[in-house]
Amino acid sequence: MRYVGKSYPIHDAQQKASGRAVYAGDMELKGMLYGAVLFSTIPHGIVKKLDCEEALAYPGVVDIAHCFNTTQKEYNRYQSQFGQDLIYTERVFNSHVRFVGDRIACVIAETEEAAREAVKKIHVEYEELPYSLTPEDTLKGVIDNVHPAGAVFEATEITHGEKPEDTNLVTVKTTTDLSRINHVCMETHVCVADYDKYKGELTIWSPNQTVYGIRTLIGDIFEMDYSKVRVIKTTMGGSFGAKQEWVLEPVAAAAAIRVGKPVKLVYNRTETFVSTYGRSPMHFETECMFEKDGTLKGVDSDLTLDAGAYLGNSINYARTVGHKMSRGYTYPYYRFHSKAVITNTIVSGAFRGWTSPEATIMFEHSLNMGAKALGMDPIDLRLKNVMHPGDVDFLSGTPIGNFRAAEALEQGRDHFNWNERKEEIQKFNRENKRYKRGLGVSLGSHVNGFYPSKTDYARVDMRLTETGSVEMNITLHDHGCGTVVAFQMIAAEALGIPMEKVSLGEGDTRYTPLDVGCFSSRTTYVQGQAVILCAEALKDRLKDQVSVLANTPKEDLVVENDRVYSKKDPAVNYTWSRIADDSQQICKQEVFVSKEYIPDTNPGVAGAHFAMVEVDTYTGMTKILDYLAVHDIGQAINREMCVAQTQGAVIMGAGAALLEHVVTKPNGRPMGSLKDYHLINSFEAPNVRVEFIEDGGTEGPYGAKSIGEVCHTPVTAAVVAAVNDALDSDMNHIPLTPDVICEYLADKEKKEREQ
Repeated sequence: MRYVGKSYPIHDAQQKASGRAVYAGDMELKGMLYGAVLFSTIPHGIVKKLDCEEALAYPGVVDIAHCFNTTQKEYNRYQSQFGQDLIYTERVFNSHVRFVGDRIACVIAETEEAAREAVKKIHVEYEELPYSLTPEDTLKGVIDNVHPAGAVFEATEITHGEKPEDTNLVTVKTTTDLSRINHVCMETHVCVADYDKYKGELTIWSPNQTVYGIRTLIGDIFEMDYSKVRVIKTTMGGSFGAKQEWVLEPVAAAAAIRVGKPVKLVYNRTETFVSTYGRSPMHFETECMFEKDGTLKGVDSDLTLDAGAYLGNSINYARTVGHKMSRGYTYPYYRFHSKAVITNTIVSGAFRGWTSPEATIMFEHSLNMGAKALGMDPIDLRLKNVMHPGDVDFLSGTPIGNFRAAEALEQGRDHFNWNERKEEIQKFNRENKRYKRGLGVSLGSHVNGFYPSKTDYARVDMRLTETGSVEMNITLHDHGCGTVVAFQMIAAEALGIPMEKVSLGEGDTRYTPLDVGCFSSRTTYVQGQAVILCAEALKDRLKDQVSVLANTPKEDLVVENDRVYSKKDPAVNYTWSRIADDSQQICKQEVFVSKEYIPDTNPGVAGAHFAMVEVDTYTGMTKILDYLAVHDIGQAINREMCVAQTQGAVIMGAGAALLEHVVTKPNGRPMGSLKDYHLINSFEAPNVRVEFIEDGGTEGPYGAKSIGEVCHTPVTAAVVAAVNDALDSDMNHIPLTPDVICEYLADKEKKEREQ
C-alpha cells in the first residue's frame, strides 16, 4: 500500500514543537472574562449561607454564579446522547455538597488572577453532615441521605451456564483491590464558552471526546434548543477518558450565559486532581474452578465499585466490567455481580480501556494463582482456555472474528525467551538474597465499537475542489495521538491521491456530521471504514461526471491517481481538477458525496504482554528490566504511532501497578499534587518492545482493528504478575508500592519465624 502501514508524524507536530498550536487555554476572544471556582472544603454538608459581598467588591470582578442563583436542574455528567437512561444527581453548583472539591460557585472577572483572589473572599456557612470515605461505611448506612435515589445501586447480575458440581475441581479464590488513580494528562481541564444574548446562541470550545455529547447535555441543562448550542473540539493534550464526561463545560456555559460574554475556565493541576474525576476504586471477590489439566470450568465474581460523590458512569462502568470478560476466554459457567456505592470522595469515571484493564487485572491474577495451584506454566494455562478465531462472545452473541490471542501468546513466549528466562531467574533468585526477579504474562482483549450493545454509525462527506484536492468532512476527536493524520492516510489510500491533497478537521456541531463520539475504540474501525466507502462513492461520482461531460460509457472509465480516463478512447482523459471545474461550469454541479455506514461486526482484539522485573526486598522498589507487547492489530495504519501508543500505555499501566494512588485523608481531603502522586518518570521507563500481528480479515479499513485502549488493558496485570513471581506472593492490592511490598515481606517473615 502507498500510505497505510507506513509512518507519518501527527498532523500538528510542527505546531506543537514550535509552540504555535492553539489549545483552549490559549484562546483569547473579544471581551473575554475569566472564571475561578469555589470548592467545598468539607466532605458532606449543606451550604446554609453564601456571603459574596467582599468578593463582588474585589477589583475586576464582574459577577458570581453560584448554587443559589443558577439553574437547579440536575444532570448526569456521563450523558452523551438524547434520552439516555441515567440517574441525575448533580447540579452545575451544589448547595448539598458531597465531597471536598464539590463546586459551589464561580467568580467571573476581567483577569484570572482577580477571579482566583476573589474566590478566597467568599464566606461559606455549612451544616456539616456525616460522611463516608469507603464503600464499607456507606453499606453500613452512614450516608443514606446523600442522594434522594440512595447510596447503593445494583449494577448487574450476569449468569451464563450451570455452576459445576464436580468436587474434584481445583478451586482458587482471589481478592483484588484497585486504587483511585488520576489520568494526569499533560493538559489540565479547560473550557471556553461564549453566549450571544442577541441570538440566544451558546458556543463552547473544549478538548473533548464527543462534541455532540456536550451539545446534548448543555442543551438539556439550560433548556436550549440543540440548534442554539455549538460545540467545537479544540486541540487536546491527552484524555485517557478524562475528557469524555462533562465537568467544566456546564460551569463555563452557566457563567457565559449569566454575563453574555465569553468566559474561559482553566483548572490548575490541583483542581484537576480534586474536582474532576479519576478511575474508580474497586474490590473484587473471585472464585475460579479448574479441572486438573487446567481447563477452566467456571468463574464467580463479585464487584463493589466506589462511585465517589456522584453516580456519573459508575452503574454502567460496574456493569461493563462483567461484559468485557466475555471476549478473551471460554467459560462453561460464568457469574458476575456488581454494585456501585456512593462515597464522599472524588467522583469516579472513565479511564483508558473503559473497564477492560480492571477486569483483566482481576482475572489474569486469578489465572496466575490457578497456574500456581495446578503446577502449570501461566502461558500454557492461558492457551488451554483462550478463545480462537470464529468463537462467539457468549454475552453478545457476536462472533469475535479473526481473533489472534493464542498466536500473540505463542509469539510472545518465543520472542521474550520465556522458558530460558524462567531457568535463568530461578538461578538468579537462588544466588541473591536482596534482589529477586520474576516474569509475568497477561492477555488483554477489547472491542472495536459499540455493536451490538448500542447504536453505532458514522457519516463522511467528501467534496472535490477546483485544484483536484478533496475536502473531507467527518467528526473526529484527536486526543493528540494522530487520529487526523491516520484518517488522512486512509482517505489518500482509498482515493489514490497524495496525502497532502486530502484535508480534514475535527468535530464541530455546526458543520461536521452527527456522531456518537470517540468511545469504545470505534474511531478507526467504524469511522475509518466509512471513509473508505465514501472514497469509493466519490470515485464512482467522478465516473458519472466524466461520462456526462465526455458523452462516454461509464463502464469504460477508470479512476487512477488524480485522473479519470477511458480504456477505449485515449481522448477521454480528465484530471480531477478539470472534472471539478467542468462540472461547475457546464453541469452547474459541485462534485460531492455523502456516505453513511452502520457496522454489523465487532471482532475481538487482543494483546499479550510480557514483563520481567527485579524487586529490591530491602526497600520494596521494583524495576522493570524488560517488556514485550504483542498485539493482534489486523493492520497498523500509522505504524510508529501505533508503537508509540503501546509504549505510552505500558508506562501508564506500569505506573498504576507500582505507584499511582490518590490518597484521601481521614478528613476527606484528597491529595492534589504531583509531589505526592507518583508517576513513572522517563529515566525509570523500561525499554518496551512492540510487535504486531497483521493479517487483516476484518471489516475495518484495510483490515485494521483498534489499538488505543487494548494496548493499556494487559499492562498492570503483567507487571503485578511479575512481582508476584519474583516474591512467590499472591498480592493484588494495587498499587504494589514499596510500602505494600515491604509490609508483605515483613508479614511473611514473621509467619515463617512463628512456624
